[in-house]
Amino acid sequence: MLNHGMGKKVDEVKIMSKKYVWYACYGSNLCKERFLLYIKGGTCRFNGKYYNGCTDKSEPVKDRPIKIPHRLYFGNKSYSWHGGGVAFIDPRKDEKEKTLGRMYLITEEQFTQIHEQEGPGSKWYGKILELGEAEGHKIMTFTSDEIRPANLPHEQYIEVISTGLEEIYPEMDEKTIKKYLHNSI
Repeated sequence: MLNHGMGKKVDEVKIMSKKYVWYACYGSNLCKERFLLYIKGGTCRFNGKYYNGCTDKSEPVKDRPIKIPHRLYFGNKSYSWHGGGVAFIDPRKDEKEKTLGRMYLITEEQFTQIHEQEGPGSKWYGKILELGEAEGHKIMTFTSDEIRPANLPHEQYIEVISTGLEEIYPEMDEKTIKKYLHNSI
């Protein structure tokens, strides 16, 4: 007979043998399918872009919602998203702001490789922010170190974000999600 408690111990040993961080996201990575392309690699069905993935293809240990005390906005011109703007958060903390996010518990190595895939060399997402701690692990995200030129997001990009919000905030209906995103545009 199998000991069902054994699986929990194996998971705890895995977590203890690697350094983990929470990666807090607020844009298209809210959608788990889209985010996993940064981990596993492959072509995104939403925009046709190919992603290399991480060296460690392990899925996140867990994920959960987070409210980020930074203002959400859309900027730059992303050819991956039909020339529309993409999500950024203001690098300055503002307790009055509550950007809806999702955080994934991943390895530090995966966080670094995801950051590289997001193109920090372009300075779009060059600034790493520490947002605190949860369950003994740092909460990290990235954004631009300066406010980027405003640009409306493409409808397809908004659909991917909306899908992610529906996944992690099941209490939000379509109308509430549209209102939330509209307030950031």
